[in-house]
Amino acid sequence: MLQRVEAVQFIRDEIGGRNRPVLAAAETSDGEVIELVLKFASLCELQSKALAVEVISACLAAALELPIPEPFIVDLSPEWRASLPGSVRARVSEFDTVAFGSRFLCPQWSLWTTGRTLSPAMRQQGAEILAFDAFTENCDRKDQNPNCLVSGDKVRIIDHELCLPRGVIGAKPWETGGLQPFTQPGQHIFRRELLAKKIDHVSIREKWLSLQDEDIDAYGAAVPFEWYEDAFISDILDKIRHVRDNIDGCMAELDRILQ
Repeated sequence: MLQRVEAVQFIRDEIGGRNRPVLAAAETSDGEVIELVLKFASLCELQSKALAVEVISACLAAALELPIPEPFIVDLSPEWRASLPGSVRARVSEFDTVAFGSRFLCPQWSLWTTGRTLSPAMRQQGAEILAFDAFTENCDRKDQNPNCLVSGDKVRIIDHELCLPRGVIGAKPWETGGLQPFTQPGQHIFRRELLAKKIDHVSIREKWLSLQDEDIDAYGAAVPFEWYEDAFISDILDKIRHVRDNIDGCMAELDRILQ
């Protein structure tokens, strides 16, 4: 489901983000050269699991018609890794033979900042993004770390390695109080913009209900073998199914935190 490309040129380092991604050029199978933001497993807290979640989350977001930069699986040849500046090469593991890539959007796109507002045209999409983050328990789109790019009335959401966490204690998203953490000030960039606003709950519900088991299985199959751990992937896919199967409870919780 994600196109596999090969890194061909390092462009620059330290383009923002806790996992210290880099900007690189990659070549597609038909010879097109594209600029991508690369994330390396060795620099993520959960390492290869983090990038497996990125892949699955990208597939899920696309199925839900959410706006994300185009994702890629990026092969890193020994020659390419050897060409990296010493400061980058020192922190990238020899086991980083594959990276997660997102199409580079800047400088036309800028990071969402506190004080920005959702225009009426953006409101429904903002609600669907909030629902996605809340239902997947993604705590990483807050005021201090928005992980959202904006250009006019368009947004692109990025960095989903913390979605669908394992071992979380507390109510599930479909249980009463399950979305209470999202009511904390600054916990999500869009919640205050959506309070008491009219949104299309039916559309959100129907998109989640439309997810078929075979489609969800395909999200897992999109994870490259370098990051694939069967039990972990199975657990993540089950979390998506649990949300779908309990979507009415999730929607009730979403409605509660937006009253």
